[in-house]
Amino acid sequence: MLVSIWMYSYSMGVASARAIERMMAYEPGLRWLTADQEVNHHSLSDFRVGHQEALDELFAQMLAMLETAGVVNLKRLLQDGTKVRAVAGSSSMHRRKTLEKRLREGRRVIRKLDEEAKNEEGMDARKQAAQQRAAREAVERATAALEKLKKLEEKTKEKEKKELRVSESEAEARKMKHADGSWAPSYNVQITTEEQSRMVVSVDVSSDANDTQQLLPAIERVNQMTGARPEQIIADNGYATRKNVEGTAVQGIELIAPWKEDKSREAGACRRNGIGEAFVPSAFGMKRGGKSMECPAGKQLVRIGERVHHGVVKEIYQAEARECGRCRYRKECCGARSGPRRLERVKETGAMRAYLGRMKQRVVKAVYSKRSEIAEFPHLWAKGVKKWR
Repeated sequence: MLVSIWMYSYSMGVASARAIERMMAYEPGLRWLTADQEVNHHSLSDFRVGHQEALDELFAQMLAMLETAGVVNLKRLLQDGTKVRAVAGSSSMHRRKTLEKRLREGRRVIRKLDEEAKNEEGMDARKQAAQQRAAREAVERATAALEKLKKLEEKTKEKEKKELRVSESEAEARKMKHADGSWAPSYNVQITTEEQSRMVVSVDVSSDANDTQQLLPAIERVNQMTGARPEQIIADNGYATRKNVEGTAVQGIELIAPWKEDKSREAGACRRNGIGEAFVPSAFGMKRGGKSMECPAGKQLVRIGERVHHGVVKEIYQAEARECGRCRYRKECCGARSGPRRLERVKETGAMRAYLGRMKQRVVKAVYSKRSEIAEFPHLWAKGVKKWR
């Protein structure tokens, strides 16, 4: 009966034991399941917490059964993420020096309270126990924050380590930018939805501020839950990376996500190097055969080799020093570079070429146009209707 109550409640979008208890007085399905008897929220909550692993397995079986019955369709999935603010405030974010100081202070307080506990003339036992518990919890939080900071430092450049901050009260939370332009300690909630019934089939909470690393793990979670892999997965351009294109292609999955054009990717780098807008890399045309390129001023850049950068093969093209030296656009084209203009173009793999070609098809664009109304609806429900902030 308890399994049926939880499964039926989940199907209505209700996940609160207290809410279910209240609904039993009037909701027809719950009244029928319980034969008009009330089940208190403690029993419901204890059952869910005490049998979490078994219930997860049961819900996975339920999802597979719904697919077999044609209620859900796992062949086409949609992926989207949303930022959710942590309970911790911005003032709880500290650098290493402050966290170490808090840890020392916490340990000193514990030692002091332990000494007072030995003194029979000290404060009453209840108050003393409460203070000791609070001090130990503070030490545990500071220790957890320092452990998290250590892991972050291992992935951070040396010159940026001093600026790293971790929340003292919620070590896993990261400072993230929200749609309204504000910054706050937050989590990135990832939701996978199937197209047919718009059912949520996978949820995960990440401390990564961007979505690029979340697509492949989401596919793996769905596979673990259902034993199936989708034929297509639809996502916004935050998931459109070469790694995700290659990773989905290896599994025989078509990724449908708009590619961020080179112009938007290269603008910042060119600005930093003093290169004018008219001479950004995307303005250089490829000559037939791919052995040379032509700059906007009509000069030729010849292919001189290849290099591998972050696992991506890039072809290198370079102009003749004599041609660049006498060109009137040299400063605007070469910027801060002393030698002739050099360009690198990614040597696209078969998977990338297939993906880029696919994203130009009208039928694929029509499929993608459904993304927001399906993939973003769970976020609207959670944040806008349920007010889970």
